[in-house]
Amino acid sequence: MKPTKLFLALAVAVLLGACARANKVIESPLVGASNTTKLAIEKVELTDKATVLTVRGFHRPNYWIKVPSYTHLVSQGVEYKLLGSEGVEIGEELYMPEDGDSCFILLFEPLPKDVTSFDFIESDAEGDWRIYDIDLTGKRDANSPADLPEKLKRTSATDEPTPQYAYTYGKTTVNIHLLGYREGSASKVTLPIRTAFEDQRSIDVEIDRATGKGSASFTIYGTGSFSPAVNNCGYGDCLVAPGETVDLYINLAYINQVMQMQKRTAETINRIKAVWTHGSVYDALNNQSVADDIVLPESLLIHKYVRYDMTADEFTDSLIKYYRAVCEYADAQECHVWKKEMCKAINFNICIYFMNIDFRHWCARDSHIPADFKHDDILSAHYERLFACVDLDNPWLLLNNRSGELMIAARYIDSDNPNETFNWWGTTHKAVAKAAADALPDAELQAMRQWNNPFYADICEDIRNRARKAIEESARKTQDVTDIAPENLLPTIIAPHKGKVVLVDFWNTWCSPCRNAIKAIEPYKTGELSSKDLVWVYIANETSPINTYSEMIPGIKGIHYRVNDAQWKYLTNYMFNIDGIPSYVLVDKNGSCSLRNDLRDHSKMVSTLKEELEK
Repeated sequence: MKPTKLFLALAVAVLLGACARANKVIESPLVGASNTTKLAIEKVELTDKATVLTVRGFHRPNYWIKVPSYTHLVSQGVEYKLLGSEGVEIGEELYMPEDGDSCFILLFEPLPKDVTSFDFIESDAEGDWRIYDIDLTGKRDANSPADLPEKLKRTSATDEPTPQYAYTYGKTTVNIHLLGYREGSASKVTLPIRTAFEDQRSIDVEIDRATGKGSASFTIYGTGSFSPAVNNCGYGDCLVAPGETVDLYINLAYINQVMQMQKRTAETINRIKAVWTHGSVYDALNNQSVADDIVLPESLLIHKYVRYDMTADEFTDSLIKYYRAVCEYADAQECHVWKKEMCKAINFNICIYFMNIDFRHWCARDSHIPADFKHDDILSAHYERLFACVDLDNPWLLLNNRSGELMIAARYIDSDNPNETFNWWGTTHKAVAKAAADALPDAELQAMRQWNNPFYADICEDIRNRARKAIEESARKTQDVTDIAPENLLPTIIAPHKGKVVLVDFWNTWCSPCRNAIKAIEPYKTGELSSKDLVWVYIANETSPINTYSEMIPGIKGIHYRVNDAQWKYLTNYMFNIDGIPSYVLVDKNGSCSLRNDLRDHSKMVSTLKEELEK
């Protein structure tokens, strides 16, 4: 018989009463690994009657989470059942409040007193919540995981020379080791790769289910920065140089800190190191202790320095004032000089970013500001004033994930500026964009060959060569629709498939949810959805870099189109009013088209396509 709500309420009251006799309370217990950022264990209370978990749920406002009745704890191979709850109804949807943060209590069968850790398991189904190695001792050192090599545990402040930017290019290999890995805690690691002259690329690395290891190789131009992401949680930044083979150790316990940060200030949390590297020229920098990380106080939040109604001169002054305040604060800290220099460089690059996007437009607009208020333009002179605060030869400016902002800014500086660094940065940033589309003229490349540093011309030539090869490859694998008018594009695409079901997938290579969705559905094409009457069509646009696009589409079974900006805008803005990607258009056997973003749910997609095929 299903328990009544009154019975459950009485049971919870009795068990919560037992909590007053709790013989052990652990606040914010350390977590070894987790496959979710939607759930955090805030407190564990061990009593003779129950194991009481205070849980926080995080999600977008008005979205919901659900705790099913089969949720359980596991310790030393024994399962402990869910007994009751408070603040959430078991098996019912709990909708998030406006701040996206909920709190509730779950009661389980009591754990033995000698237990040192346990797992929180929703189920063994793929994607269900799993939080592993929840520590009950308070003695575990999250900054020294048991499976981290001993030589990396002993890293300390170094007096080595300042790291230098790598003016070269080549293929780098990263071998990934997930520390604290348990089967089911992660299936992939995403490496968002940034260099000074390229847009961000994201590489998905498959993780071996048994070992928690994976590997990826990729070409980078100059020093590269990446922040590995596991289960949608970023794990801090690392630097690598071209041509290296690097072992990357990712501390899965770091997710514990991320969850704590959702309810505490950065100054009050215990800092946990996220990653270590071995085999890179930047090891000494990557492996520095987090104990002396510089955390800026609330008073040094950059947006507090900028107002909507500032003139360009006032805006520039505010950014300079902010940067100087950061430098003064960093210099006053008792930490390694590298920490200070990195803090100053990153925040200078953030100032450049704020100028690049003209952050005045993003500030709150006070009621006294006229509705027709217009901002004056940011000019080359404003950039030059901001850049005058730093030494352009300072390598720290390029040794962080914001280095690309410098190159963008250099494009806005007058070409007659005598500083050759501005000229090299700005010209190369423009040339790389042309080279990636095979549109860089030989004359421009030869002019770059006259510079003292051959690096800039070398990378542009290599990018152009790769683009040419990728364009040839993709031409063989995609359909040419260049000359088709936007309003005729979709009818042209679906016309050859009359009488069949067509699923049109709008995606791009840089879209992680798109890539995840494609990967999840790919096995169905040769399984449940294998049918000559089902056609898979993939439409991307030119924001998908041709090199990346050409490398990805051979692994995606279907018909591929890479459309121009006008065609993409017509399809997504006028024809279907698409709100984001991935988005899906379903074409039935009669040729009727409908936008079906409910198919973002993969189970819904599979069942819907089966139904359409049976009609």
